[in-house]
Amino acid sequence: MTFVFKKETAMGELVVEYTISSVTKGVKIVDMTLDGKYHRHNWMGRQGQLELIDDLENHYRDLMTETAWLESKAELHYGI
Repeated sequence: MTFVFKKETAMGELVVEYTISSVTKGVKIVDMTLDGKYHRHNWMGRQGQLELIDDLENHYRDLMTETAWLESKAELHYGI
């Protein structure tokens, strides 16, 4: 399963499709565009790379927290 992260930057909208590796348990970038044009993680400066990975990890954590909350509400509602 992949996830999509979007962020506005000074250079345009950054859109990153990513997944979590089942081997390393780390973030793996599948595809990335900046202002609608193909972009690569290794084209970024080191600090930008670290900040992006941090943003993606936080995005994933927030998604999983929201998913767990929704599942708990469904369990209460349906008595699962």
